[in-house]
Amino acid sequence: MHSLKGIALFFGGLCIVTLLKAQDRPYYHTSFIQSTGHSGTGANIDVKHHRFDWDIDPTQEKRISGSVTTWFETTENNVTQVTFDLNKAAYDNSNLVVKYHGSTVPHSFPSSGNPDVLTIDLQSTLAKGVLDSVTIFYDGTPPPKSGNAHGAQLISNAGYPLFYTLSESYEDKDWWPCKADMQDKIDSITIIIHTPEDYTPAANGVITSTIIENGTRTTTFKHKYPIASYLVGIAVTQYNIYDRGTVNIGGTDMPVMYYISKGRTPTEHQLTVYDACKDELQIFSNLFGDYPYKNEKYGMYEFGFNGGMEHQTFSGMSFGAFNSGRIVAHELMHQWFGNKVTMANWQHLWLSEGFARYGEIIACENVPLLGIDPVDTRRIFKSRAMSAPLKDYGCIIPESLIENSNTLWGSTYGSTVYERGSMVVSMLRTLLGDDKFFLACRNYLNDPKLAYGSAVTDDLQAHMEAVVPGLDLTGFFESFAVGNGYPDYSGANAIQWQAVGADKIRFGIYGQSKSAGSTVGYYSTVIPLRVQGDGGKDTLIVLFDRGVDGVSVGGDGVVFGGTPTPEVYLGFKPTSVSFDPYSMSLATGETLQGAPVATDIENFTVRTNGGKNTASLKLSEVDNVRQVVLEKSTDGSHFNQLKEMTPEGAGLFGAEDEIQYTTVYYKARVTLKSGQTLYSQIIKVTAPERGTQAVILSNPARGMLKVKLPIYSGKLDYRVIDTYGRTLSKGVESPDQYILEIDIHSLSTGVYFLQLQAEGMKQAIRFMVN
Repeated sequence: MHSLKGIALFFGGLCIVTLLKAQDRPYYHTSFIQSTGHSGTGANIDVKHHRFDWDIDPTQEKRISGSVTTWFETTENNVTQVTFDLNKAAYDNSNLVVKYHGSTVPHSFPSSGNPDVLTIDLQSTLAKGVLDSVTIFYDGTPPPKSGNAHGAQLISNAGYPLFYTLSESYEDKDWWPCKADMQDKIDSITIIIHTPEDYTPAANGVITSTIIENGTRTTTFKHKYPIASYLVGIAVTQYNIYDRGTVNIGGTDMPVMYYISKGRTPTEHQLTVYDACKDELQIFSNLFGDYPYKNEKYGMYEFGFNGGMEHQTFSGMSFGAFNSGRIVAHELMHQWFGNKVTMANWQHLWLSEGFARYGEIIACENVPLLGIDPVDTRRIFKSRAMSAPLKDYGCIIPESLIENSNTLWGSTYGSTVYERGSMVVSMLRTLLGDDKFFLACRNYLNDPKLAYGSAVTDDLQAHMEAVVPGLDLTGFFESFAVGNGYPDYSGANAIQWQAVGADKIRFGIYGQSKSAGSTVGYYSTVIPLRVQGDGGKDTLIVLFDRGVDGVSVGGDGVVFGGTPTPEVYLGFKPTSVSFDPYSMSLATGETLQGAPVATDIENFTVRTNGGKNTASLKLSEVDNVRQVVLEKSTDGSHFNQLKEMTPEGAGLFGAEDEIQYTTVYYKARVTLKSGQTLYSQIIKVTAPERGTQAVILSNPARGMLKVKLPIYSGKLDYRVIDTYGRTLSKGVESPDQYILEIDIHSLSTGVYFLQLQAEGMKQAIRFMVN
């Protein structure tokens, strides 16, 4: 959903089985969890199909009359009642009748608590897995608009009466009996609307028949894809219909159409602007996978909300919204993000609105007809997200603020889901690079557990991580989806950089400050830096500051690094660095140039040999070096100094460490005489495999006998004996020893035996001394 107010604010039985099969629905419905929705209705059923049959006459008083037949499958045993959401005040009258298998059955509303729960007594007991149906006949006046709650309204629009609906977030119950639960999408719907002959209905799906008889127009629509209840939308007025041909989506020619009130006369230029959606249909399909409803249609129709609403296959738009290229793109993007994959509950609304908002950027990048600079647009989104009071809020909405549409949309979160949400999407794209980001999006949208179903933020995170092996975005999502505020790299925390030789650059990130009111300990954030050089050289470097985990380099996947001073090959000598000039991140800051660095780390290796891990570091020069230290970690994040590395000549430094049973990580730290610090890459040494038998590493041996030990428990007793059975030396080793070293300097040339004994292990090994 996108409001024009927002533009001003943010930017200027057998029969049942036969019916279900006859629908030939192209996609099956997978519910990741059988929810009871916000109100708790429909907990014991899975909704399969709704058949709506309504009489709507906009020339009369506001009223909706008709029936809704719901086909469902029971999800529990012993089902005797079913419940639906329906506005009690509007429809609890003598016209409300419920039919089950042709007979009228009792119904009721609660006398306390949530009044808008219709309970139907089936007067029958159903087993689990039974397909059945009920029909609810009703007639009443939908409640008036209240703040952000529209429901169903009758207005005068361009000189004609207009009846329209808008259900987001809880107003579906205000005009039809439903199970309002995004985790139980309706598998398909049939909509039948009876109107005066001169009036045309707009609705989801495709028109399968239009019959005009005795002054009444009866139009039937069918929509054969899963749909959330709030995305069902209709309107009735006198429309001019603009058929704009077809768009080919994955080999399917799909019609595009606009319904605009007869009181309007859009120019050819305006229609051409509206047609940007045809370009965007192909662009979004190429990036995110085919338009999800390509076997039916896409279009826009004029309705009474001052903005746009992403009703599935047919977006409702004010006339002003028709003329906003950004809103047109926004509502279309929703068909993927929000409609195909819907947020599982309103707390995760940003998964819909954040991506739809970012869809505006993608449209600006790819549709010149719009004439909108994507950088300027992104700069506005960033500015809004960082301004008060939006900066004080995250993306995920607290439970307490999703009680009704007014608390939801009236809260600051009603804005952060757009602005901060879009910047989270921007940072993910910037970090991963286009290839991996759009692959992650397609995987998310096509995940069998999510496609045509619903998702939460963790689902998106999992797919973003999956395209880069080893990537953990927990800190990032905690910082920006859950957390508030933003990081700043200014003053003492400015991003430092130095030219390294003629073709590389080294950055230094040593801390960050935070915006006032931030609840985040340390932001795991994306830092885009524009690097320029002589001869018009220009590139974008993306750093990923993970705090104690170091700084990685992104932009095309992620190159992991545990150092705060990453070094990047440019192919040219840098002369200037700008902090996020294209407004791609929520981070702010500045850069500080240091003196060019002559010393460079050319190579760092760790090899395992003879029971030791041997580290070797090669520097380009050593005159400016004060100290070289080998650091060690057991988790790859938290390093401690192990020992100083020894100079070996020609810029080489070395150090050894005893092999251990656990996986360990090493990196070298080079301190220069200027005080600057350089870090090598991190090298992981996997824990060595442990056999069931001890192995002498050098046989014949001389001086020291080295033995690789198997896995054993408790202490290890060893003895060295000669061929006469005499004990020449003995000892005890502590548990978990990997290499056993025994001094054999006193042994003369000959044959000897090593006896080993520990709990669960006993072995004798023959060896020679020479």
